[in-house]
Parts: sequence; C-alpha cells; structure tokens
Amino acid sequence: MKPSRDIIICSRCAGSGSDGGRNCPLCRGFGAGVMHGERFLYWGLRIDGFVIFLRKLKTVVDATINVLLVAAFFAGAILMWRHVQAAEPAAVLRADFWHTPHPSLLAFWTGVICLSAWYYRHVIASGQRQAVRLRAYGERLDRIELPPEPGLWDAIRKLPRKSRIDVSRAYAPEALKAVERAYELARQFKSKEMTTTHLFAALLSSQKIAIVFGRLGLQFEKYRDKLGRMLANLPKDELGTGVAAEARAALLEAYVEAYVERQPSVDVTELFMAVVRSDERVGELLIDLGVDAQKAENVVQWIRVQDLLRQRYRRFSSAARLKPKDAMNRSMTAVATPFLDRISTDLTRLAAYGHIAPVIGREAEFEALFRVIEGGNRSVVLVGFPGVGKDSIVEGIAQKMVEEDVPKILQDKRLISLNVAQLVSGATAPEAQERLLAALYEVGRAGNIVLIVPDVAGMVGISAGSGEAIDLSRVFATELSRGYFFAVTTATPQAYRAAIEGTPLGQALTKVEVAEPDVNDAIQVLEAKSGSIEYKNDVFFSYGAIEASVVLSDRYMHEQMLPEKALQVAMEAALAVRNARGKNAVITREDVAAVLSEKTHIPLKQMTQEEGQKLLTLETRMHERMIGQEDAVKAVASAMRRARAELKDASRPIANFLFLGPTGVGKTELAKTLAEEYFGSEGAMIRLDMSEYQDKSSLYKLIGEPAGAQSGGLLTEAIRNKPFSLLLLDELEKAHPDILTVFLQVMDDGRLTDNVGRTIDFTNVILIATSNAGAPFIQEAMRQNMPTEAIHERLLSQELKGIFRPEFLNRFDGVIVFKPLTQPQIVQIARLLLAKVAKRLESKGIQFEATDEAVEELAAAGFDPLFGARPLRRVIQDRVDNAIADAMLRGGLGRRDKLIYEKGGNLRVVKAQGL
Repeated sequence: MKPSRDIIICSRCAGSGSDGGRNCPLCRGFGAGVMHGERFLYWGLRIDGFVIFLRKLKTVVDATINVLLVAAFFAGAILMWRHVQAAEPAAVLRADFWHTPHPSLLAFWTGVICLSAWYYRHVIASGQRQAVRLRAYGERLDRIELPPEPGLWDAIRKLPRKSRIDVSRAYAPEALKAVERAYELARQFKSKEMTTTHLFAALLSSQKIAIVFGRLGLQFEKYRDKLGRMLANLPKDELGTGVAAEARAALLEAYVEAYVERQPSVDVTELFMAVVRSDERVGELLIDLGVDAQKAENVVQWIRVQDLLRQRYRRFSSAARLKPKDAMNRSMTAVATPFLDRISTDLTRLAAYGHIAPVIGREAEFEALFRVIEGGNRSVVLVGFPGVGKDSIVEGIAQKMVEEDVPKILQDKRLISLNVAQLVSGATAPEAQERLLAALYEVGRAGNIVLIVPDVAGMVGISAGSGEAIDLSRVFATELSRGYFFAVTTATPQAYRAAIEGTPLGQALTKVEVAEPDVNDAIQVLEAKSGSIEYKNDVFFSYGAIEASVVLSDRYMHEQMLPEKALQVAMEAALAVRNARGKNAVITREDVAAVLSEKTHIPLKQMTQEEGQKLLTLETRMHERMIGQEDAVKAVASAMRRARAELKDASRPIANFLFLGPTGVGKTELAKTLAEEYFGSEGAMIRLDMSEYQDKSSLYKLIGEPAGAQSGGLLTEAIRNKPFSLLLLDELEKAHPDILTVFLQVMDDGRLTDNVGRTIDFTNVILIATSNAGAPFIQEAMRQNMPTEAIHERLLSQELKGIFRPEFLNRFDGVIVFKPLTQPQIVQIARLLLAKVAKRLESKGIQFEATDEAVEELAAAGFDPLFGARPLRRVIQDRVDNAIADAMLRGGLGRRDKLIYEKGGNLRVVKAQGL
C-alpha cells in the first residue's frame, strides 16, 4: 500500500511521538508527518486507549459543568424574577432595591457569573480548534528539501511556527470521533495496528458517509461480511495496538484534501476520500460493489455542495464581511452609479448574499481568463456553444471576487452585468449610443467595476424602439480601447465568427474558449444543480441516475452540449418518476434511460433476462425468414449480441457489414429481417440506392446543398430523425469513389457533418452495404466446391481490388459472402412467400394453403441460377395472386372459405359450413 505522498516517520518512536511515556527525544513528539510545500504537517494528538478514555471523560465532565453553569444562570434568573414580582413596582425602580442584600440578588449575580464562565469555556474550546489554512490565489507549493536523520527533526523544529501545522486541531468533532472509533475497533479485533481499513469501517457510522453510500445505492448487508473478514484477517497482537504508517498518512492526506477543496475543517468526507485513495483493500471492496474511486469522489463532492448550499449564506457573509454590499469599496474611493444600476445586475452582491449556485470545475477557464486580465488589463470574450456554461463561469468569477480568490487587480471590485435590452429599450440610435456612453462613463468614474456583457455580438444590428438598426459594438470597442475599464463578454462560436472576429470589437477583446466540460465535470455540475430539481419534484436522485443523465445524453444527444442537455434529461426524469411513483421516490439509472429512450427512440434500458434470451436465439428467429446463408446469419447475430452487451466500440456504428453475392440470394432480405428483429420493424430501415450517386456532385444529395441551405441531405436528415436504425446501401459498387470516402468516415468515426455544420451521430446505426461485385467468381467457385475461406480471401485480394480501396474494405466488421441458392432452398423460400399470401388473406377471413406438388412446381418455375429467388416472387404473383384476385372478383369467395392452390395452377375453393 502506498500513501499518496511520502510520509516522514521517526526511526526511534516509529511515528508514535512518545518513548517510554514521554516525548520522543529524537522527534520531540512530532512522530510522523509530511511536507506540504514549505509546511510540515503532523498529527499532534495521541491515539491510544488511555488518551481516548481521558478525552471521553473530559467531554462528559465538560458537558456536565456546562449544564450546571447554564442551570445556575436560569435558577438565579428565576429567583430574581420572583423577587421582582413580589416587590412593589415603585420599589423596583429605586436604587436601594438593588443595593439591599437579598438571597435572590446573590443567586442572580452568581448566575450571571456562571453564564460568563460558560461563554468563556465555549470560546476556549473553540480556540483549541484551527481552521484549515485557506488556499490563496496563485499560491505555489514549492517543496523544501530536508536533510536525512538525525538532522531531519532539527530542521523541522527550526521551521517557523506557522509552518508547522498540527492537522488534528483542524479536524471537525465528528471526524475526531471517527478516528477514536477506528482505534477502538482495532483494539476490539486485537489488531496489531490501527489501519486505514479500521478508519473506513469507523467512518461507516457517520451520517454523512451513510448518505454517500445511500446515494451510491449500497446497503450495509451487501458488504458487511466481507468487511468483517477484512478486519479479522489483519495482523494480530495481544499486547497492544499501535497506529500504522498508512493510517497516519491518511490522517495527514485528509488535511491536504480539505485544503485543496477549500473546506474550513477536515470532516469525515475528506477522511473518507483519503482512505479510499490510499487503501487498496478498501478500493477492491468498493470495486466489487460497482464503485470506483472516481464515483466515490463525485458523491463526496455532491455532499460538499449540498452542505455549501445549506450554509452558503453564513459562509459567503463571513468571507465577504469586509466586502461592500453597495457601490462603495473599502478604500472609500468609489462613486455612485445610479444610471448603471438601473440597467444592470450586481453579481458580486448576489454572490455575497449566497444567491448564486456553486460553480464546479472550470479551473482551466478561470486561469486563462485571469491570466489575460492580469497580464495587461485586457478585456475578454468567452466563446463557447450554448449550454457549455459560459454564464456559470461569469457567476464563478463573482463568487471568487467575493472570496477574493482572484488576482489583485480584481480584488475589492464589483462585477456588474449589463442588460443591453434595457439599455436600448424605446431608444433611437443616437439615444442608445448616449445611454451606453453614460453607463460606461459611470463605470470609469466609479473605478471599482468589472463589466459583464452577455452575448456581446447582440450589440451589432440591434433594432431600437424606432425600428432603426443600431450598431453599438463600435462605440463599445472604442471605449474599451481607451483602457479606463475592462470587461468580460460572452459569445457563441458562430456569433464570434460572424460579428466579432476581425472587427474593432474583436481587436479589443481577447478570446478565451469555453469547451464542453468532460463527463466527470458534468456529473459534478449536475450534482450541484440536482438539489433544486429534487426539491421541486419531491424526489431523490441516486448517483446512478446522475451519472446516466450525463453519460447517456453525451453519447446519444449530439446536437446539444453538456451540462445543459444532462440537466434537461434529469429534469424530465424527475417529473416522470414523480408522476409514476409519487413523492419521495428515488430516481434510478433505469428511469433516466427510459426517458432518454423515449426522446431518442434508442433502447437504453439495461438488458433484461427476457431480452438476453431473445438475442441468444436471434439466429433461429432470423431463419424463420431467411433460408440458407448460415454464415451470414451467424455473423450478423453475433455482432448484434456484442452491441447490446455494450462490448462494441462506442465511437463506431453498431456494425458495418458488406454483403457480397449474386442477385436474389437474400442480401436485402437479411437486412430487412435484421431491421424487424433488432429494431422492431422493417420501417426502421433506411435504404439508399447507390446507383443514384454515380457522380461527385451527388454527394450533396446525401449531406445537403452548400451555400447557406438550412436543410440537410437525404442521409443526414434520415439518421438525424431516426438515429437508431439500419442503413442499407444497395449496389454499393455503382457509387462514385468520393461518395465511398464519406462512408469511410462514417464507418470509422461514427459521425458525419452535414451542410449546416451539425454533427450527425451514426453510432446507433447498423450499416449494411450490398454489392454484386465478384458475383460471377462466387458462382463459379461454388460450383467447384471451393472452401468459403478461400472464396473470401480471393475476393478481398483480387476480385474486389479494382472496385473498392483496401482501406475501405478494412472498415467493415464483416465481409460476408452469400452463396447461390439451391433448388431445395428455393422450395423453402416458396413456402415462406406463400405463407405471406396466407397471412394477407387471413385478415379477410379466408384460409389459404398450397399442396406440396404445387409448391415444388412454383419453385421450379421461379428458380434461375443467375437471379436466385428473385424470379420466384414474380411467378407467385403471376400464378397465385392473380388467380386469387380473379376468384374474389367473381364473387365466389366468402368468409371462412378455404382456398387450396394445386399443381397446374388450379385454385380449389372449399366452402365453409353455414352458421
């Protein structure tokens, strides 16, 4: 087991800090610690049975004394109240009433002294704890090198007092109790040392950790026995219990965790994460339960955010107690901005009063933005797609300004968001420009304002109250270039390219790109926003539901951005669960998958046993429609099982198949069969006749015409509207080579960009291409009984070489050769086609069957070695369908009658008995 950072352990006392009941003469009581930058972190609280007993005894005594002190105050107050009630009202107002000795007066003043003592003890107890050191903006942790022992501990003692931090004093009471429980648990199991496993077991009784496990959907019964065996298998020692180095490292690491997360104290959540990261045994236990360290960290972050939301008013007001709540700064140099206040919102004021939700992540964007501002007082434009969180970043700046976790140039300033719509409302063009200049004049005169302009591209071409167009961007750019204020603006990539880039406004703004957050950051963002959804709908999210909202929306909703699309899915899932199961229901992953399935028409629910059995018997059901072609059916069914078990490459289509063989052997029929069995109906098949795409310009039929057309092409629109479908490319060899290059990207990357810049997702598509290329060779090889493997190799190496490029053929998951049909197989196909005739007549109440001799006669007439079963359809249509139609038109057929088709084309009618 490896601690997350190197721990320094005294060689004499083995980290305990004591030697023979006194401080170790080598380390002078430090025992063990780690270097955190220039600071030495150590655990200064002894952990042994006697000290824990004394601490518990002290707690009981302190509580008793405090109760007695408070009780003495109330007793004195009651006696004093009775004394006042018994006296005349006029006497109470005279000084001699209060100067005359009386037992009630003595009791009262004694109670006041007791209350003062209680308050003093409370202050002393609070003073014994220290807050976690606050991480300052831009702080670097440059580690200093220490000499080896014996000079090591002398060097540590020579560090400044503020650089030697006793982390135990920053532990919250509940976290300290967890440490004590862990030691007692180790003694109970007679363990040689208290380890991180004991800490983990002790933390489980904490309410916050219980909430963590509840959000993860883990019940104690699932891991109780295994955890008990883990504790029982640890090394034993009947004489006593020490503290393992790994446990000391975790106690110190928890402080670092609190420092990084800007927590005021080390709580059980920080200790929990330190244990999970450092203890491989605990990590394996959680993985067996389906929880990795990242999931655990996300749920802990969720708990932290909820705590912050409950306490944010107190926290922000404490952090901002010196922050002006009005327009004035601390140096009293700012001036009033009455006009600006009417057309703007003070974000720092909202943040100071806790009205802005916590901002998760985005450290890279904050760093880039602050670097631009700090580097030269430059203004910034945040460029990102809708839904990626540009406005959240702006709110995050306000929070950081309140906490003064910003560069010095932004400290003691107000963050004001300008409302351009209010600015131009009812104004003519000259009036709007005057208003803007007046607002900017107040910004410059105040000297403590950072201006926010959302959607800055909207300043171009605004329609004023008079209906005339106003271009405020030039005026704004001119004032920005003068440098008496700076601004943070936002824009979408399209708006930036169209209205800002290359203009004076673009020259005055430095671009900072805001990318879509990764999946893990989006999960934490959704956790931060889930509280309001839960409150509104009276439901609760499991972590699986939060994770599924992000992961599934990221995978299947490509036209929107995280975290906005995940938030939308979560809100719909909450409403659906509330309507279905009522209040206090728990939203699961399956609930989210059901909502997303309804939105995208993609089956996303976890595979049920019934569905799994259905996929295992897929070949049997496909052969109910497909005659022969066992190799093709087996290859297709195997690919479908891999896809549904989520073993396929998520960045490619479900499967890419190339069906080769003569015409009429079942290539298209197998595609139709697969569409019905896997997607639910043949209507899920999108069919493109590639003979219509023989020239290069026909590409635009697939992806849409260029030059500003707002509608996509036949292919892109079809997949966009039906993302879960089968795409059939018929007669692929007839398409232009440039068309095949497009499908090369589809098969490799699972996406295609249409003419308007939208990314079309093909990862839920089965792509099947059919081709007659090499058909003469296949027929001749079958006549010669050439092995299938040899036919396949010859096709790829020679026969297809001049038709398809090798890199194109390599993109297919399977190049499947369809064999020419035999006469017995044609007979079976004839039976299938006649069964369809019977099914159509069944809806009219008429029974139909064909004799075996008639079936063989039709098969013989419809068999052609060159065209396979294709002529058979025409034969059945000419001989059977026409005969039935004639019989029906003559009026000789009624409901419940039976038609028998016999050899020679004779159609015999068996009349039904009368009712």
